[in-house]
Amino acid sequence: MSDFLLCFAAWSAIALSMDRHHEDALGDAWARTLGHDGAARRLQHLRRAGWLLLGLSLWQAAHPAGSAPASLSVTTWAVALSVAAVAATAAVTWQPRRTPALAGCALAAGLVAWLGGW
Repeated sequence: MSDFLLCFAAWSAIALSMDRHHEDALGDAWARTLGHDGAARRLQHLRRAGWLLLGLSLWQAAHPAGSAPASLSVTTWAVALSVAAVAATAAVTWQPRRTPALAGCALAAGLVAWLGGW
């Protein structure tokens, strides 16, 4: 479960790092407040955080807890990666204003599930 949640948070961050999706989710006031340089930095941070989360979720899958083989865990991660990409795409398309909150909740729940060993 933590694979899916971390991947969903990662794909959401990557999607929100795109100008169009960021504006749909937060409106255009964010760009005016931060200025051009601040807005570009914010988008770059979101993109980096998304890729970092994808790497973290892959690392977690490659080092499974318990007796599960790593190959099975990475295969499960690939499925979770694909399903999370579809879910993040749906969220950013149909519920753009809620996507940042959904991504934050998914990140928190994914970290709790990972650290709790679920």
